[in-house]
Amino acid sequence: MSLSSIQRIFLQSIAAGDPEGHFVDVDNIQTYYKIAIPQHHQIRLQNQQPLPYEPHKPVILCLHHFLGNQYTWKFLMQPIADATGCHVIAYDRVAFGFTERPDQWEEGKNPYTQSASVEFAIQLLIQLGYGTKKVVLIGCSTGSAISCSIAIRYPDLVHSLILIGPSLRPDDQGPPPVARHILGSSPGRLFLKAILYRYLPLTTLYHDVHSMREWETVVKPCYRVPLTLPNFYDSVSWLIKYFIPFEILPNKQMLHQFPILYITGDDDKYLHVDKHKEIFDEMVEGAPENAILEHHVIENCGHLTQDEKPQETLDLIIDFLRRLDV
Repeated sequence: MSLSSIQRIFLQSIAAGDPEGHFVDVDNIQTYYKIAIPQHHQIRLQNQQPLPYEPHKPVILCLHHFLGNQYTWKFLMQPIADATGCHVIAYDRVAFGFTERPDQWEEGKNPYTQSASVEFAIQLLIQLGYGTKKVVLIGCSTGSAISCSIAIRYPDLVHSLILIGPSLRPDDQGPPPVARHILGSSPGRLFLKAILYRYLPLTTLYHDVHSMREWETVVKPCYRVPLTLPNFYDSVSWLIKYFIPFEILPNKQMLHQFPILYITGDDDKYLHVDKHKEIFDEMVEGAPENAILEHHVIENCGHLTQDEKPQETLDLIIDFLRRLDV
């Protein structure tokens, strides 16, 4: 049995404790995902009735942050599905969560590049049967950068963008070249292992972890599970090594055609709220008068608003999508 097969079986066995999780092959990578469908769709399926034909109803895809996983959308997925009638998908990006972490790949098919992350999201939707639908992209931090890049590269596929604590400028998307070189080396992996094992999840990404429900019993353990999984530290190191930032703001004219909801916390320690306002202002500069571009700040909240203030984040998202007639 190959090492790849052993890794797949191991990941499946660990993830088997959650009946809501599933695996699908995307570009020969076993990918972990969850899907929330509206309650009335669930009832029809239980009664063995066909789902309604809704070709104009978009699908919603959630992309988590660096060092995150699909768990971060736990409190949002089902409420969004019920409020909008859409299917909502969250998945573990390559290098994170329960998704397989290849340790070798064909030339030109490196799964740890930024470009590959864009193509991977599109292929996931195709594999799950949503390839013909428009997609609402909800991205957090670096997931927002991927979301914007999908919209720039494949504008005909995108319905709208919801960006949470987005990292859109090159310097905000990842480490500088020197750090990439160091952390992408074998000694760098040892450093990553020591730091991440001690500090993940990073409390600096929150305003006050003690105010979060189930921080010690649920939230923290869910972010720490990948630390014990095969190739975790290697894959994070490869992701850093091959990182090249997206050019998003220079292509902002492409984004003006999409409704955009930009959400930040007022105590974002990763990227200060004033910096977010500056970036948002730069993004909307030159937009047509009828463009739908909104920025909302959640009080007493850090970088990951969906974790720390899920209800406030949910209310903003649902209101935004309803006004778009989703």
